[in-house]
Amino acid sequence: PAHSAIKQQGKPVYLAARKGEAVALEPRPVTIYRFELTKINLPRIEFLVECSTGTYIRSLAHDLGQALGTGAYLSALRRTAIGDFQADAAETVESFEEKVKSLLASEG
Repeated sequence: PAHSAIKQQGKPVYLAARKGEAVALEPRPVTIYRFELTKINLPRIEFLVECSTGTYIRSLAHDLGQALGTGAYLSALRRTAIGDFQADAAETVESFEEKVKSLLASEG
């Protein structure tokens, strides 16, 4: 997408897009390892995607809409994992604060 951090000639393309300049991006190959429809309540659908680095999910939604002969966009986006890190294994802010307080107290 034009408002992305992809670089052309060493500069992020969003800088040109913000100035209203036309940005032409070449398609790049990406891999979709998993695409699962998790909820259908038309006109909304929810889906889960596992994909390669560099995949723009907003662009995927747009392409899906084009393939179906209709429009499509994201109304929400949640990254649930990146590499070995899983969102459901993340610590809460409260738990993190308690650990920091405990560490500071032990250093006295």
